[in-house]
Amino acid sequence: MELLDRVRTSVLVADGAMGTQLQMAGLAIGGGGEAWNVEHPDRVLAIHHAYLAAGSDIILTNSFGASRWALARHGLADRLEELNRAAAVLACEAAGPGRFVLGDVGPTGELLEPLGGMTREALKEDASARCRALLGAGAHGIILETLTAADEASVALEAALEAGAPCVIASFAFDRRPNGRVRTMMGLSPAEAGALARASGAAMVGANCGTHLALADYAALAAELAAAAGLPVMVQPNAGQPRLEGAHAVYDMSGDGFADGMRAVLSAGAAVVGGCCGTGPEHIRALRALVDSWR
Repeated sequence: MELLDRVRTSVLVADGAMGTQLQMAGLAIGGGGEAWNVEHPDRVLAIHHAYLAAGSDIILTNSFGASRWALARHGLADRLEELNRAAAVLACEAAGPGRFVLGDVGPTGELLEPLGGMTREALKEDASARCRALLGAGAHGIILETLTAADEASVALEAALEAGAPCVIASFAFDRRPNGRVRTMMGLSPAEAGALARASGAAMVGANCGTHLALADYAALAAELAAAAGLPVMVQPNAGQPRLEGAHAVYDMSGDGFADGMRAVLSAGAAVVGGCCGTGPEHIRALRALVDSWR
């Protein structure tokens, strides 16, 4: 059964964070985790298997930072296709039949002209190469994560659809401003993000990551996104707000605490639930139990 068919009939559980799990496996803070798809595939596979064992129906590829610009910071720009392809191969190997793999396309870290030096053509070329590599290696769809800007989201969605993705999810990162309003870093409201996702051809819309948000805020986000987009909603919150221990961000929220907070998100109608920064197999295991009891 295709991913969208499953979403229409049941709530699905995605996985949790990849970056913090890689760091727990030995990746240096600030290191290029995408290189591990080739250099330490066993460690990436172990993370995927841990999430699957915890009950994930969907896992995301280890390719969030595999854009040309992000890879260039680690001297890996010429390995874009190789590392994205390897990410999908590993995730598909782990998932096997009956589970779904989403090719994870994160932001470049650059800004489009005139605010920055990145052109629309360069962004589209980069996103297209990433999506083709992920889909060509078996990913069942593409998730564009941590979107903040309307123009960048539109270009990335166009690239994913043209690459042949049968399912594209546009997931935005929202922050609570000092005035209390919830917006993306580049000023998009949840209603604007939802309308953009629908107009650009996304099959699902979502919210992931973000700052100064409680789990209850994601329930409101799910409702606003659904109302504006008329699409299924995917919600992947952080495990609360982190605290710093030296250079490390530490998330103290337990798996049970995370699942308890996600009750409101399910009540708001989320079709897919998972976790972002600070979440791990413990959080997904508790979330799986909640979803199973919700049916």
